[in-house]
Amino acid sequence: MNNGMWALYAREVKRFQKIWIDTIFNPIVSVGLYLAVFGVVTGGRDVATVPYLAFVYIGLLSMNLINASISNPAFALIISKNLGTIIDLQLAPIAPWRVGLAYALAALTRGIVTLGVAVLCTIWFIPLAGIAHPFLLIITILITGLEFGMLGVAFGMWAKGFEALTFLTTFILQPMIFLAGVFYPISALPHPWNIVSQFNPLHHNVNLIRYAATGFADGNPYTSIIVVGVLLFCVAIIMQVVVQKKLRSE
Repeated sequence: MNNGMWALYAREVKRFQKIWIDTIFNPIVSVGLYLAVFGVVTGGRDVATVPYLAFVYIGLLSMNLINASISNPAFALIISKNLGTIIDLQLAPIAPWRVGLAYALAALTRGIVTLGVAVLCTIWFIPLAGIAHPFLLIITILITGLEFGMLGVAFGMWAKGFEALTFLTTFILQPMIFLAGVFYPISALPHPWNIVSQFNPLHHNVNLIRYAATGFADGNPYTSIIVVGVLLFCVAIIMQVVVQKKLRSE
C-alpha cells in the first residue's frame, strides 16, 4: 500500500529530526574543521583550474552525503532488530520493496538536509565561481543519496548488531572514501593506488558531483555517469532481494 510506505517514510524522517545534533550539527563541525585545516595548510594552491579549498569542499560534502545516507537506515534497522520492533515491518501490509524504498527515501532526505545545512553554513568561505552544471548536480546528488540509502537498507537488514555497522564504517567505508579522491586527485596517488581508486565506486560518485559543481573531473565524467547508473540499478536489486528475504522468511 502506497499510504503505508509514505507513513513509514514519515516515521523515519521524524526519527532523525529528533536527533538533530547528529543530523545537522556534527556535519557542520566536521566540514568546518576540515576546511580550517586545509585552508591553513594549502594556502592558495589550485588543482588544475579549481582552488584546492573548493576541490576539498565538494569532496567533503560528497562524503557527508554518503555517510548520512548509508548510516541512517542501517542504524534504524539495527535498532529495530535489537528492540524487537522489526516484527512491525514483517506484519505490515506493505510490499518488502516498498519498505526498503521508504527507508531509502528517508535516508536520501537526511542526506539532502545534512548537505543543505552544511552548504548554507560554509559556502561563504569557499572560493567557488558558480555551479558548472546545476541540473547534473541535482540529479547526481539525488542518485547518490538514494544509492547509498538503499545500500544502508540492505546492510541494516543483513547485519545482526552494531559491531557489523562499526566494521562497515571503519574498515570498509572510510578507506574507500580516502581512496575516492575526496582530499586529492587520484592522479596524485602512487602506483598502484591510482589504478585501484579508479575501480572504487565511491570515486565515481565524488567525481561526478565535483564535475557538476566545478567543471573539474578527476577522471572521465561519462565513465562516472555509467558507473553510477549501473551501481544504482545493482544496489536496488540487492536491496530488494535482502529485504524480501529478511521480512518474509523470519
